[in-house]
Order: sequence, then structure tokens, then C-alpha cells
Amino acid sequence: MRKLAIASLVLLGCYRQPNVTIICDGSPCEQREDLAGQSDGASGPDMAAIQGCANGAVPTYISPNATGCARTFTAGQARQLCQNGWMVPIIATGIDLAKCDSDSLWFSGDNPAHWRVDMTQETCGTSTSQKLAYGCGKDGRNGSKMCGGFQRVLDTNISGWDSTNGALDNTSNNNANRGVLCVKM
Repeated sequence: MRKLAIASLVLLGCYRQPNVTIICDGSPCEQREDLAGQSDGASGPDMAAIQGCANGAVPTYISPNATGCARTFTAGQARQLCQNGWMVPIIATGIDLAKCDSDSLWFSGDNPAHWRVDMTQETCGTSTSQKLAYGCGKDGRNGSKMCGGFQRVLDTNISGWDSTNGALDNTSNNNANRGVLCVKM
């Protein structure tokens, strides 16, 4: 047993790191003796905390400047789901709507609308009947007016998204899978 321990110490004492060059994406990777100095991706969007939401809203990453913030709220509280320096957008410019629309949740913009005779005759703006909210997410349906450049719309006063006139400030939500879209100012 003693001879085995001595042989092990001799072998471990002779160990050297192999001279191997690891290639990453066609060029040598960072090679350091101590892994503590390696970059680890913690600063990338996939590992960093998602910015944009406040007051306990659950964030959904849309892009570096757009986040969906899902949480229930009462009338007058929708805008409070966005953290300081972020706001609910009135236009969809610069928002990756395809990514947002692929999510099964609903994120409202600040775009009320309503329909008249039937759902294909939409008008942007507030109303006290046939109220709509434009935004993004699979929970909505395709809109015909595309207010503010948003392609999807949610009919209000159904399944927890309620409003007296369609305006975001007069809207309440009791569905935790819905909320507002927040964009960096």
C-alpha cells in the first residue's frame, strides 16, 4: 500500500497540462490556467435579469428595449408594471412583434380601439362599446386596423381584461397571463 501511495505522488508530481489548442468558431478560444478569469456569458441577455418590469410583474424578454410584463392589476395601475425609465408604448416601431406574437401571453400597448357593426370595422380610439386593446401575444387575435402599428388585438370585457372605455388607464386585469408591453425610454 505504501509503494502505491509513493507511486501516486510521483505520478501526480510529474503531471503537466497538455499542450492543446482549443478552437472556438474558427479561432483559438481564451485559454487561461484559472477558470475564474474566463468570460462566462453572465452579462448576456440569456443569463442577465430581464429589465423593464416592476411591482412583481413577470417579465418576458422581447428584445433589449422591449419586455412583456404580466400581472393582474386594477384600473389605473397598468403603467405601474413598467420600471422607471420604461413605458407602455403607443406605437410598435422597433418592437419585435413576431417574437412577441409567438408568446402565448398578452401584452397591451397604449392603443385603445373599438369595432362598429362587426369586428372587421375597427376604429382606433376609445369607446364605451365593443372595446379593444392593441398589443401583442397569441392570446389576442389579428386586428384589422393595426392601431399604432400593432397587429394583434384583445377584445375587452372578456376573461378578465375589463375597461370602461378601452383606455389603458381605465383597464383592469385579473388574468396573471396578461399585462402590458414596456419599452425603454
